[in-house]
Amino acid sequence: MTLSTHDFAQRLNRALSFPFTIFGNRQRRTWERLISYIESSTCTAEFNKAAAYAEGYAQASVDSDQIEISIARDLLIIETVDAWRCSRIESKTSPYLIDPGKL
Repeated sequence: MTLSTHDFAQRLNRALSFPFTIFGNRQRRTWERLISYIESSTCTAEFNKAAAYAEGYAQASVDSDQIEISIARDLLIIETVDAWRCSRIESKTSPYLIDPGKL
């Protein structure tokens, strides 16, 4: 089963939780905007750049003590982006071009 782009975006949206304050709402909107950049990317290079921004934003939030350190959350973000990246590459590649030795 392959997840849709919407499913991946929803998983990333739930990865970080922000307080319901003015500052928390601003952080949430920034996180959602970063996810929308990933969602709307049209090529692998754009996707990788947008994903790096999102991963960097999460790390910067931890480094500045705005959110707690969470290995589970970090792994969820990394796994989601990697799975999303793989599904984008596989969906654009003909199954006849895949090297059987790499399966």
